[in-house]
Amino acid sequence: MWQIKDMKSGGRSALRKNYWRIVGISILMTFLVGGVELGLYFDQPSGSPENGKLYVNTNADILRDWQISMGDITEGDGEERALAFLGEHYNPTKGVLAKVYNKVTAERSVLYGVLDAVNNMVFKDRLGEGVIILTGAVISGFIIIFIINVLQVGRCRFIMENRSYHSSRPGRLLFPWRVGRWKHTALVMLKRAALLFLWDLTVIGGIIKRYSYRMVPYILAENPDTGSRDAFRLSIEMMRGNKFRAFLLDASFIGWYALNILTLGILRWAYIIPYRDMTCGELYYTLRKAELEKNTELSAYFNDSRLYADTEAAEYPAEEHHLRDKRVMGWASVEYNRHYSLTSLIMIFFAFSFIGWMWEVSLHLFGEGVFVNRGFLHGPWLPIYGAGGVLVLVLLKRFADKPALMFVLTMAVCGVVEYFTSWALWETQHKYWWNYSGYFLNLNGRICAEGLIMFALGGCLCVYIVAPFLDEVFKRIPRKPAAAICIIMSVCFAADAAFSIIHPNEGKGVTNYSESGRTAAVKLLSEKMSGL
Repeated sequence: MWQIKDMKSGGRSALRKNYWRIVGISILMTFLVGGVELGLYFDQPSGSPENGKLYVNTNADILRDWQISMGDITEGDGEERALAFLGEHYNPTKGVLAKVYNKVTAERSVLYGVLDAVNNMVFKDRLGEGVIILTGAVISGFIIIFIINVLQVGRCRFIMENRSYHSSRPGRLLFPWRVGRWKHTALVMLKRAALLFLWDLTVIGGIIKRYSYRMVPYILAENPDTGSRDAFRLSIEMMRGNKFRAFLLDASFIGWYALNILTLGILRWAYIIPYRDMTCGELYYTLRKAELEKNTELSAYFNDSRLYADTEAAEYPAEEHHLRDKRVMGWASVEYNRHYSLTSLIMIFFAFSFIGWMWEVSLHLFGEGVFVNRGFLHGPWLPIYGAGGVLVLVLLKRFADKPALMFVLTMAVCGVVEYFTSWALWETQHKYWWNYSGYFLNLNGRICAEGLIMFALGGCLCVYIVAPFLDEVFKRIPRKPAAAICIIMSVCFAADAAFSIIHPNEGKGVTNYSESGRTAAVKLLSEKMSGL
């Protein structure tokens, strides 16, 4: 018979191996589970006393009051308090993100605030409140079923691998998607949630079945091909005779939660939740080992021999997993991880500069019906686009296989380029070619969140699609003609830059108003989106 102290000792040992990643994942999952709320019971894999109701926050005060009176929600929950605080201390006035932010803080609900903002900008408040609430409930349900519940299985996978591999990556959260079994996983987890909800109606039955079905997400995390019926049967068999001891294991954390009060809640995030998760993973390992020793028919589903291997390897050998599919989560379009020659980079710089110029000129042409030669220079190019694009290609090449990180780093590079370009133009010319003052999350009016998101999206588009395509085109140009083109364009660009330093491009639609330059482009785009 397993001992509680052994489970907790194993949990502490696993926690020490990968502490910061475990804490990060625990905080992320707790935020996701707590941030998407619905009036049903959905249990987290750990089955601890922390698990419980996920509630609805509506966009209507009357519905909120009704829910409070019914006991479905409590006044002043974490999300509501945080959004109320933000709404009281920060109120941007311009741009699409500002409208969304203000709606979210006014409604004190992220989901319904976004839906209300869309209703206001796109449908001009023509959608009724009931439609908004129903839409929010449907979206919440889909997020819980197809994302959060599946991520919970991914978290179990990380917990299990972390026991033997001290450098397990947070990317294991995406395990069900990477092996192409997320649909099956979602359906099994939905069945588990629905059964728990029905058993909760009997009160005592809900408590018992929570422990009976406790190992289902772990079973799916080891073998996502396990059938729904067999996953439940196996979990029930593993927990047979162990439910009360598992309850005592959960209860043994009560002292930690009491101590958490003295730390203003910090201990919960920094230690208790990660410790509890690792301990639950240790329980699965112990019960799994016992089932394998019994050699039952259902124990055949424990077929991942490398999961708990006695090894010095830092990471689980994912390439050897029997369900691994190289096509899953891959970029199937073009070969983006390539070396760009100097000639290609120069021509890509001018191509991006021209595309940026066309983009901003088009926004003015179609938005206001007038042609405005955008930018500091006089020629048909905006070098801030070209410089940002080339810097992303050169500096961030090593991160191309990590799209999410690539997006964040692209945003950072473009933000630095735009900020210091604006600063240099002001210091040398004492004029603004753009000013984001009043936009959501702007920094001294030089950069803003809305513009950076657009730059990051465009930069990633260039890295993964546009730049490889242009490189293939430029490679077909013979070497000497290509060099000649680069020299001619560089000379023209240098001449334009030298002339513009003395006589910069300025005037109406360029520098003669406070919301000038690129701000006008963002404003026109915002107005177009809100006026659809």
